[in-house]
Amino acid sequence: MSLRSRIVLAVTAVFAIVSLFTGWLMLDHAEKSLRIAFDRTTQTRADWLLSQISTDPVVLPLPTDRERMQVLYQAYGQTRELFKSPGFPNKPVSTHRRRHAGERPYSYRAITSQVNTEQAPDGRIVLTLAVPDINLQQDITRLRLVFGIGWLLSLGLAFIGGYGVAGWLLRPIQSIVDQANTISNATDSSRIALPKTKDELYQLTDTLNRMLGRIRENIDLQRNFFGAAAHELRTPLTIMKTGLEVTLDNERVDESLKPFLAGQLDEVSRLSRLLDEFLTLSRPEDTAQTLRLSEVNIPQLVKKCLNQLVILAAEYDVDTTVEFGEPTAETYLTDAVKLEHVLLNLIENAIKYAVSGTYIHVSVAYEYGWIIRVQNQTVRVGGPTLDLVQPYFQADPLKEGHGLGLWISHRLTMLLGGKLRLEWQSFTFTSELSLPVTINQHSFS
Repeated sequence: MSLRSRIVLAVTAVFAIVSLFTGWLMLDHAEKSLRIAFDRTTQTRADWLLSQISTDPVVLPLPTDRERMQVLYQAYGQTRELFKSPGFPNKPVSTHRRRHAGERPYSYRAITSQVNTEQAPDGRIVLTLAVPDINLQQDITRLRLVFGIGWLLSLGLAFIGGYGVAGWLLRPIQSIVDQANTISNATDSSRIALPKTKDELYQLTDTLNRMLGRIRENIDLQRNFFGAAAHELRTPLTIMKTGLEVTLDNERVDESLKPFLAGQLDEVSRLSRLLDEFLTLSRPEDTAQTLRLSEVNIPQLVKKCLNQLVILAAEYDVDTTVEFGEPTAETYLTDAVKLEHVLLNLIENAIKYAVSGTYIHVSVAYEYGWIIRVQNQTVRVGGPTLDLVQPYFQADPLKEGHGLGLWISHRLTMLLGGKLRLEWQSFTFTSELSLPVTINQHSFS
């Protein structure tokens, strides 16, 4: 539920409670006023009837067919009933339900009036008049109906008005959200415009701008560090790699040392790839990167990557199998270095996270474009896949790695115009690299 809806519901609920309480008080007061007015009218009628009564001789006025009257004469401690209408309520000065044949039930309101004048010099005359209050009840019912309809209408108007007012009040916040959405990444130097009024929204906007500034500063420091470290380490690693290659090519080197030197050369190559990852990480995501296009034989490139990781696979006690589809003589125009980097990362990731003693299965097929699939068995049934393409995320923190391989592979795959799909279920992790039929590249070198 949106903030606007919550505000409207809260305001409407408060309005409903307050208006219902105040309306109930006003309705109760109005009903009491109607009853008092009705009783006053009845009292006037009772007083007039009482004024027409005489005891010597006895003269009694008659009530209407709907009225009920009782006349008592009290003298010398005794009470004598002079008149009582048929159907007179047994409980005077109260509400009493009566039903006549062919009529709906209605109630009576009884008023008692008494006199000690020349009409009864030796006693007192007490007259009780009971009048049907059906008109009073109808008036009260109409009043309640009008109140209910008015309350519902006012509630609807309050909801509509509250919705409009809430939208107007939240418009500055929506403006802040829209401006924040235009900031695509941490390298964007745009700022959110500060409101003209220095209120809470001004403080919020200023806080967001300062937070964005700190984020940009930290990202820049991080990228500068990665770039500087990669450049500083590249030269000594290149010298080490060249020295190992020259040593291995020297016929005077003892044959028993060559496997050891080959292993060292492989470790140096892995460090070089890690530096390439650092360099890629140090570049902003929106920076155009150049592709060095060349014709590549995909099956041979896959075999080359598997051969480079033979020693790593032996260290983790896993074997690799490769399956090629129907033979094709077609080569693929792409950046060979970046594509090799992606394949090495995918296969190396499969080796590191595979169950010891299992196989890494690599399949290569051409179906409206090259599809390379890498599968390995895992200890866990499944896990997140969207988080795996985020930087520094590791499915198993105890495993060797930096949480950059799949993220770098994802970025390079997008740069090559392909798609990287990850799937982890039923104790099997699958990385599927799909390459387009033709690459769409705007900058060459």
